[in-house]
Amino acid sequence: MASVQTQAAAFLAVTLQRACHNSFIQWAKGDDSKAQYTVSSVIFVAQTVCVFVGMFLAYSGGGMKDLKKCTDVKILRKFAFIGMIYAVGDIFEMESVNYIDASTYTVLSQAKLIVTALMMWAIDGTTQNLMQWFILFTTSSGMMEYVLVGKSKGGGMTFSVVGISLALVKVVISCYVAVLNQKALKKDSNPFPVQFSALKVSWALTSFVYMIVKDGFLGEWDLFGVWSSRTIVLVFAGFILKTLFNQYLLKVLDAIWKNISEAVGVILVYFANIAFLGGSFDAAVFNAAFTVLLACVAYVLSKAASGKKSDVGDELNPAHYPELQTSLMATTRHRIKGC
Repeated sequence: MASVQTQAAAFLAVTLQRACHNSFIQWAKGDDSKAQYTVSSVIFVAQTVCVFVGMFLAYSGGGMKDLKKCTDVKILRKFAFIGMIYAVGDIFEMESVNYIDASTYTVLSQAKLIVTALMMWAIDGTTQNLMQWFILFTTSSGMMEYVLVGKSKGGGMTFSVVGISLALVKVVISCYVAVLNQKALKKDSNPFPVQFSALKVSWALTSFVYMIVKDGFLGEWDLFGVWSSRTIVLVFAGFILKTLFNQYLLKVLDAIWKNISEAVGVILVYFANIAFLGGSFDAAVFNAAFTVLLACVAYVLSKAASGKKSDVGDELNPAHYPELQTSLMATTRHRIKGC
């Protein structure tokens, strides 16, 4: 069990990184209305690096035996469809920020609470109690107020029907693939780093195919577009760090705190938009964002109080897979010996 200081530090780090991730996507565009880099290239590079991170963890925990499993065709096939859906979700996320600002995207992404509740109700009959439904309605109302008030007040905020639609589709995809991912990982007996690497392989390949089709056959074969130092920051401090921090937070805490972290990120992204991306403060817009934050936290805590773990999340808790902990501990011991 991690110490309170470690848990607090992990929560703070993940919350800040989550806020930065969405802001980085908008910041990386610079002064252009649309990103000069290609969306597909950012996702492809980020997920390719994650493949090698998974291979490194597999090797450090299980040696060549686990490393070879990372390229086993049977294992890769198990996670091929899930990785493909994750890649599609990333594509919608990146494309949406070409049409709406980062703070709006962050607020809309909290719709996953509602979408997940409806999906669980439709798929396996899991219901919410009356209080939880009212909290979800409050969340919906807060998001609607944020969009409507923000659009009327302006203040550096960017809205479009296309952008909002892309963001909401991303939410639906994330909720759907989370269910698929959880089932696949629980049924598979391989160590977590092997599963992680296999998932990222199909994730990277799907984004590569998208890059060839969209920016190749349907474009001018400028597959990467114009990369800058901001794009590199987006890849490493955004996508890659997000993946690693997600896993670490779930390791030292649980999915409840992960979801609270995402909710707190709503306010942080709003202020980041004001401080660094040309936005201006508006009390009505802030109140709407804060309403969404409070409603999300209340819903997550209500799930915890009922004795059920939160259904919401786009990553599986690695604590269910002791092999991951063994891998990380082996790496730590190796580093200590080398000092």
